Amino acid sequence: MIRCTRDLVWNFRRAKRQAELLLRQALRLNQSPTKLITDSQHYWNDASNKILKQNSHWRGDGIFADDSRWLTLGRQHLRLYQDFARAVNLEPPLKRIVEWGCGGGMNAVHFGHLTREFCGIDISAASLNECRKQMTAAGLDNFVPVLVEASDPEMALTRVPGPCDLLLSTYVFELLPSPEYGIRVLRIAFELVAPGGIAVIQIKYNAGDWRTGSRRWGYVRNLAWTATYRIEAFWLAAERCGFTPKMVSLVPEQNLIGDRNYAYFLLLKQVAIPATPKN
Repeated sequence: MIRCTRDLVWNFRRAKRQAELLLRQALRLNQSPTKLITDSQHYWNDASNKILKQNSHWRGDGIFADDSRWLTLGRQHLRLYQDFARAVNLEPPLKRIVEWGCGGGMNAVHFGHLTREFCGIDISAASLNECRKQMTAAGLDNFVPVLVEASDPEMALTRVPGPCDLLLSTYVFELLPSPEYGIRVLRIAFELVAPGGIAVIQIKYNAGDWRTGSRRWGYVRNLAWTATYRIEAFWLAAERCGFTPKMVSLVPEQNLIGDRNYAYFLLLKQVAIPATPKN
């Protein structure tokens, strides 16, 4: 009886949430970009949030109490990068790697071994400190923390020491305040990558239905679905930013974190060809 009641309550809440989502999308009941940006800044810096560390991918917290899960996710991203790098003949050692949204260092402890300097960008000072801690534990001393504000991601352009050979961003773009904000970060990424370098950026893809569309309201309630993109739309947006998209790898289901609809893009920043002098 108790289980039946719980199931009824859960189904009612689910139906109510779906109805609200449908109504908001149909009537475009969106919150302002400023509100969503402010809420994102607060969320990732709220030390009282009991699941913040898990959502920031801190080692040993929440689902990452299973250390193999934390390490495996980072290794999967490393292997994907290696496949992408071979496709464009990008070989280590790399002078500088930049990770947009480094969180607790899940990628950094693996990618840090490939480069002289690893720059982690984040809006959370606590996550930057945790990332440094994990890199130090992995025997790395090449971490450069870059703290930015959600309201001013362009701060990264003056705080990153120089252009990078690789810009990496995973499990971040779906957490950005809006799809438009994500394209704003994509433009910054293009400026940070050196000619001949690459960006490896993961998004959540919109499958063309109301369940996978960008929410644009209730940042905390809709975490991880605030910014989604059609695959072809993100490809074209990357081109407009100046990148040359080369490949995309899909992960429809990611069992290690119980989530779905991931697309990883390989974006190349072409080396400029000097103009031929006229006679």
